[in-house]
Amino acid sequence: MTYSPDHCTDATTLQLLADRLAADLAEMQRLMSICQEIQYTPGLRPDVDPDGTGRTATRGPGRPTEDIALNGARLRVQHELTTAQQHLTSVIALVRGVTAALDRALSQWEGEPPASHGGLIP
Repeated sequence: MTYSPDHCTDATTLQLLADRLAADLAEMQRLMSICQEIQYTPGLRPDVDPDGTGRTATRGPGRPTEDIALNGARLRVQHELTTAQQHLTSVIALVRGVTAALDRALSQWEGEPPASHGGLIP
């Protein structure tokens, strides 16, 4: 589904989008809990020796600390966590802005004077 401003023309569509966002966040939280569990876990044992001969590995890594720290799969997970943090920071700001705007519109609808936050939204 492509998201555009046209999708938010009524409260029903907005509720569907909010429900989808909540489901996506629940899935992301599940994945993040797995990421936390694997943070200090050794990676998978290689199928072949590092010299590239194609021989099956018969023993564990000779330098386990380096293999844990420099494991390519672990580095990929760390990169994605950093990227997620950057994007989520922006998403939180956007959601808070939308929430504040809806709150102001509903307050006006109910005849309340506009709230003054001094530019800061808690």
